[in-house]
Amino acid sequence: MMFQFLLYLHVLSAILMGAYLVMPFLSGKLASLSGSAQYGFLNVLSGFNRAGQFALILAFLTGGYMVGKGSYSVLWMVLAVVLLLAIGAVSGIMGKKMRHALADVSGSKIAGQLGAIRSLSLVLAILVFVTVTLMKFPNYL
Repeated sequence: MMFQFLLYLHVLSAILMGAYLVMPFLSGKLASLSGSAQYGFLNVLSGFNRAGQFALILAFLTGGYMVGKGSYSVLWMVLAVVLLLAIGAVSGIMGKKMRHALADVSGSKIAGQLGAIRSLSLVLAILVFVTVTLMKFPNYL
């Protein structure tokens, strides 16, 4: 029963991290918006990033419990941890860029951070895609 509940939480957190898969498309939209709209939209993207970071922590904890109950290869476990840590690192860097861009309410600092935010969101999308693929097929390693 406990395993099923944690699996449910794990899948929910993975769904929430799915926001990172659309983040490159959404961050690409930022350049076409004007000052206040750009500021508001980036604020929403920053909220998605924060929610994704909390979901990552939940996925890490629930996944750690489930790995202890299952039989997975050492290579799979190492890759899973490395990928989750990479997602955490890149999302943290992107979050810092977003906070710097949102430091001025007028939106004047967004243009300076826009390229980095777009690049980091693309890296995050790739990392999440690879992680979900690895999680879906654990027995191939």
